[in-house]
Parts: sequence; C-alpha cells; structure tokens
Amino acid sequence: MKVSAISGGYNSLNFGRALKPDEMEQAYESAKSVRELMGFKEGKGVLYIPSEKIPEPTAENSAKESISRFFEMAKKLFGINTVEISPEVTEGTKSVVDEVLSAQGIKKVARFDFQTENLEEAIENAAKTYDGLRVVNPHQYSEDQLNLFAEIFEKVKGESFDPKLLMFQVDDQNSVYNWDNHKLFKKFDGKNIIGSSNYINGTNKDNFWGSTAFYIRRMNVDQGNFIHGIRKAGEPSLAQQIKDPGQVNQSIQFLENELKLQDEDFVHPARYAAAKRGEVVLSQNFYKHFDDLTPEITTDIMGFEKAYQEALEKGLGDNYFDSLAKAMKARGLNEGKGAQLYEQICKYRNALYSSGEGSAKTIQDALKLTAEQIEASYRDTKNVALQGFEVRQRAIQMQLEEAARKKDVAEVLENLNPLNEHFFDKVVNFARKNKKALIFTGAIAAIAAVGGTMYSYGKEIATKSNAAKPQSEKLDKKA
Repeated sequence: MKVSAISGGYNSLNFGRALKPDEMEQAYESAKSVRELMGFKEGKGVLYIPSEKIPEPTAENSAKESISRFFEMAKKLFGINTVEISPEVTEGTKSVVDEVLSAQGIKKVARFDFQTENLEEAIENAAKTYDGLRVVNPHQYSEDQLNLFAEIFEKVKGESFDPKLLMFQVDDQNSVYNWDNHKLFKKFDGKNIIGSSNYINGTNKDNFWGSTAFYIRRMNVDQGNFIHGIRKAGEPSLAQQIKDPGQVNQSIQFLENELKLQDEDFVHPARYAAAKRGEVVLSQNFYKHFDDLTPEITTDIMGFEKAYQEALEKGLGDNYFDSLAKAMKARGLNEGKGAQLYEQICKYRNALYSSGEGSAKTIQDALKLTAEQIEASYRDTKNVALQGFEVRQRAIQMQLEEAARKKDVAEVLENLNPLNEHFFDKVVNFARKNKKALIFTGAIAAIAAVGGTMYSYGKEIATKSNAAKPQSEKLDKKA
C-alpha cells in the first residue's frame, strides 16, 4: 500500500467549516437516530479531560463562556454524554462545570484508584458526588468487593443509577479473560470493561486483538458490556499511533475488512485516524480523550474552537459524522430504511471536511454564510475519505485515464513521421490536450524537439541536394 493521488485531498484541505447552532442541533439529532438504528440508544460516549485543560473562570476572562460552548460542542459534535475530569478541578471551576454539564444533560464520572481500606465508605462518598466511576486495577479486588460498587451506587442513586457508568479498566487482559474457554472470569461477567484499539492486530481472520469484534467474537462479551476507545490512559496518543508503522501495518487488513474500506491510501495519517475512529463507534459504548480530538495541536478549552478548525484543515480533527457514516456503511445501514438518515449524516460530515468558498472557522463566521454556500458544503466530498466501492471506482477511473493517455502516446509515436513538416504542431497539440500527464508530455516534448530537428535537417539536406542537381533536371520536374 502506498500514498497516492487519491489521498491528496487531505493535503489540500482549505478548512472544514464550523456548523451553525441550528445545524449543530440537527446534526446531533441525526447522530442520535443513527445510534438508535444501530441498536445503541442507551450507549455511552465518554470524554476524558485533564483538569489543566479547564481554566479557572474569573471576571477578567471568558472561561465560563468557553466552558459552556465546549461542552455543547462535545455533546453535539462528538457524541459525548459523559465526562471524566481528572484530577478534580478547583471548587470555583467545579461549580461552573457542574452547572454547564447539568444544563447539557451530561453525566460526570471520576477515576477510582485501587484501595481496600474503608472501601465501602470511599464508594459511598463517590456515589454522592458522581454518576459513575472508572475503576482502575479492578482485578485486584475480590468478586464480593467488585459487586460493592453497583450495590452502593444503586443504594445512593436509586432509580437514577446507571450500571454502565461503572467502568472497569483492566490493563492486563490475562487478569480478566479466561483464554481456555474464551469467557470473562466470573467476577467480571456483566461488568462494563474498558478496552482499547491501541495496536489492533488483524493480520489474519482469526486474530483481531484490540477491536470491537474481539470482545464480541472472541471474548463472548455482549455488545454494551464493554466500552471501547482508541487508547486507555497511559497508552500512545492518536497522534503517535497514526505515525507508528507497527500500528498501521498490523491493523490495516482488519480495519479495511471490518469497515469495508479497501482504501489503497490507508497509510496516510488522516485516513488511518478516520478509520480507527470509525471502528470505535461500532461499539455501543465508546470513549475519547480530549487531546485526540485535535491530534498534533495542543490546546485547552479556551482555544478549542480554533484548534479544532486547524485540526480539520489537516484532515485530523475528530469528525464524528464521518465515523458514523463509516459505521453505517460497514453495517449496510446506508441503504434501505437507513438511506435517508445516511444522507443526513453525510451532509454534516461533508460540511466539516468542506473545502469550498464559504470560509467559516468559527460559529460566528458560519452565521454569515449564504444558503448557497451552506448547500455547497453539504455536497462537497473532495476531502472525504471514501469507502469500499467508491474508492475502488475512483482508482479504476484513474487507471483507465492513465491507460488512455498511454494509448494516445503510442498512437502518436506510431503514426507521426518525424520528417513530416506537421510533426511538431501535432505533438504540441497532443501535449496541450494531455497537460495533466506530465511524464508523457515531457516524453512527447523531447520527441518533438528531436523530430523538429530531424525535419529541419532533412529539409536542409533536401534543399541542398536539390540545389546541386542540373538545371535541366529541375525544369523537367516542374513540367
């Protein structure tokens, strides 16, 4: 596999335009409908945010407004309904964040480190503050201790308790999975296990480590009883993964097959990032990291909107609607009853990747766009990573065009006589017609130069030869 002209669109992105507030709302509703169509209505979308990314609101800054706008974007543009902020922010920031999260209907979870002393008290205190927990190193607990988490949360929360918000991060699969009978160990049965696609390995049909398929087909875990993401805490960021040849080479085959990509340019970082994100949303529950929304661009919540647009310009910004479109197509939901919904999702995908004239790097800019510019962005697929049949169609078209150019060159070489006085004109016309075929144009230009020289030389010889002939012979010819 190699990077070729097809992936060039990612290198020529002008920008991906921002969505207007009403568009963002419509896109959000369409995304919810897609998740419901996939059977994921109750799915979780969790975002991990380092606390240093959230500035302290003061009278002098606009942090409160930025916090509000960011979490609205997180919900409507990235499918987030749950956040973990770690470590906890200051009390002043916490009150603002909690108010915003409540207004957006976003749940809040916290990291829970391993401990055995006063375990019940610690769980109860957490249940009074948070909607759920990410439990680290849970394999060190006994079965009874693990069951305490759900029992205490249910007692404190009552009917609002959601067991899927108790997530268990196991870094060693050997401690959670019984390889002999291909099942989870009993104490983890029915619990929401955190996995990651870091180093997906799909080098053969029976080996798809680190994927949604691995949990379902190999671990026999029900869809909804695990939460999937690109990386767990401590694993390489998406920016690192997409540039790691080991990551790419081990996972290309599986991702192509699972998402029906068949993309010859899969090694392009933007293509690979889009594919990994698409694979993640095949899971009912998924999580994302703040830094992975804008790979290669460091920002905080205050500068997020600008950083996100810059990331889209590079083709690396998290386009949730592109991920959903890939997932729908992989499941065959882009046809039949899902066809209209697929078109809606593609509209917003295209807008975020658009390269048209309507420059809108902020929501305020988007409000100034004309109806014609907006409609044009919905149809703009220049920078979209196509899938399966579409990619193959484009590749075939390019091959046919190249073959046609080669045939034209062959005909020129075969039919043109370098000693013909019209040779140079014909070659120049051919080169003008085929100016995209740089290699062939160069070759023809060289042949034309030689041919022109040969013609001039031949004409000169003929003239001199004619001049040397007897006058009577010249007169006979004229007669």
